[in-house]
Amino acid sequence: MEKGFFVYAWDLAEEGPQAALEKIQGLGANTVCLASSYHAGKFTRPRAKQKIYFPVDGTVYFEPNRQLYGSIQPKRNPVLDQYDFFRDWSKYNKDLRLKAWTVCTHNSPQGLEHPELCVRNAFGDPYIYNLCPANDEVQHYVRALCQDLASIESVECITLETPGYLPFWHGYHHEFGFVPLDFQAQALLALCFSADTKRKASSFGVNADKLQEWVVRRLNQFFASGVYPKDSMAMHWFLADLIQEPDLMAYLRAQEQIVSELIKSVRDVLPKHVRLNLIPTVQRPTAGCWVEGTGLTKLSELFDGVDSCAYQNGADEIFMDSWDVRRRVGDEVPLNFILRPAPPDLDSKTQLLSAVEQLKSLHPSGISFYNYGFLPEPNLLWAQEAFALLD
Repeated sequence: MEKGFFVYAWDLAEEGPQAALEKIQGLGANTVCLASSYHAGKFTRPRAKQKIYFPVDGTVYFEPNRQLYGSIQPKRNPVLDQYDFFRDWSKYNKDLRLKAWTVCTHNSPQGLEHPELCVRNAFGDPYIYNLCPANDEVQHYVRALCQDLASIESVECITLETPGYLPFWHGYHHEFGFVPLDFQAQALLALCFSADTKRKASSFGVNADKLQEWVVRRLNQFFASGVYPKDSMAMHWFLADLIQEPDLMAYLRAQEQIVSELIKSVRDVLPKHVRLNLIPTVQRPTAGCWVEGTGLTKLSELFDGVDSCAYQNGADEIFMDSWDVRRRVGDEVPLNFILRPAPPDLDSKTQLLSAVEQLKSLHPSGISFYNYGFLPEPNLLWAQEAFALLD
């Protein structure tokens, strides 16, 4: 069974790679899911010398083979001036298995440099943090990223995060507004009406122009109304729209088809010995991944496994969300659950151990913890006890 930690290169670099990886192994882990491409953040690291860390946005953590890429060239992270953990993995640890945790279309620097390749809402506004998965150049970039990683001998599995469309709320720098955006408004604002998405959706038989006009009218009504329902009501409004506007449901299915075809094209260029896993979403609940075009049932057929973020409040909610993921992907799909063994998800060691015991009934292929550098020392020891339950 996989017992893993999600890890960032900057934590290995500061702590010292041999010492950090020996510690991870000593906690009972057999796998490291190491970020190979990642976005910006403001991260609190309780055990580190530099407590607050700002990673360079939208960069890769391995030396890229630039001949594989097209107009979107990967941006190199400065940590590579000292360490390339992917290409030199066996130099630092020969026993821990390596998964490449790979953020795909979520890339603000590339979006700023290539606004023509970004997702656009119904008003035509670009979301610069989200490269459009329907665009041919973006698809080429994602394939090249995975092909590049798969050529590295130590990489056994590539775990894809954000291979598709992102939700409207993103956590972008100073993300702000005075209009309370309910479930319905967020779902409509998340729809992509870039030229590439519209073209491909139209090829699937969807009237993309008509739907875009309808979404613009719906959102303009909302912005002018001053009517701000709670999500419990707005969700039913959105369900009614799905029933009454057949193009809306068809468009969501078209976005899922676009993402599915991109993922299939990635799988086709990878060698058979390199597994391909999916993180369906980091949002709550996991079933809401349809917003991103990463449908659990359909996409599970294209992957070797699913790494599901069980980011809920408390052991019982974690189990319920994970139970739903298992029933949607089916009993045969290797399913790894990712837990955050700290507040606000899990307030105590007792809660964590209870969550792991419940998850065992879902026959997981593994349990992983997010994130090695974020966790205080006592929480690392919680994780060690949780791993012991899997033996």
